[in-house]
Amino acid sequence: MILMQRSKRIRLVLTVVSVFLVTGLFTPVSAQEPKPASSSAVEGTPATSLPGYVYSQAGRRDPFVPLIQKIRKKNVKPEKDKGPLEKFELSQFRLVALLIVRGVPRAMVKAPDGKSYTVKLGDPIGANGGIVKRIETKTVVVDKASGQSIEKNPDRIVVEETGIDSYTGKEFKDYRYIQM
Repeated sequence: MILMQRSKRIRLVLTVVSVFLVTGLFTPVSAQEPKPASSSAVEGTPATSLPGYVYSQAGRRDPFVPLIQKIRKKNVKPEKDKGPLEKFELSQFRLVALLIVRGVPRAMVKAPDGKSYTVKLGDPIGANGGIVKRIETKTVVVDKASGQSIEKNPDRIVVEETGIDSYTGKEFKDYRYIQM
C-alpha cells in the first residue's frame, strides 16, 4: 500500500518536471539564449518585447508612490507654545453661542475638557493651525411665492487651515466648520 502511494508521487513529480522541461519554463541558465540589447527612447527605461514598440515613462506618475499623500500643516506651533484652543481637533469643539460685542462677532465654543472659550476673528483654533475666518449666523429668508421661511446659513464658525501637499509641494487652504 505504501509502495503504491510512493510510486504515484514519484510518477506525479516526474510528470510535472517533464511538463516544465517541454514548455521551456524550467531551463538551466547556461541553456538560455542571450537576449539582444534593445534600444529604448529613454535611457534606463526597458523596452517591451513587442517589435517596434518602446515604452517611455515620460509624463507618467510613479506607480509605487501612494495616491494619497500625508498633508503637512503649515501653521503648526510647537506643543509648548500652543494655547488651550490649539490642543484639540476641530471636530471635538461644540459651538455653544454666538455673540456680538460692540459690533464685533464672537462665538463661545466648548472644548472636550469641559471648559468654554470665547473666540473672535483671527484667533487660532484646532491642532492643525486653524484660524477663525468667519462667524456666520443663521439667515432666514421668506420665499415670496409660497410664504415659507427658508434658513440659508446655519450658525457656524468657519476655520481656515493652511497646509502643503507633500506630493505636489503646493500650498492649499482647507475650510472647516464648527456648527451648533
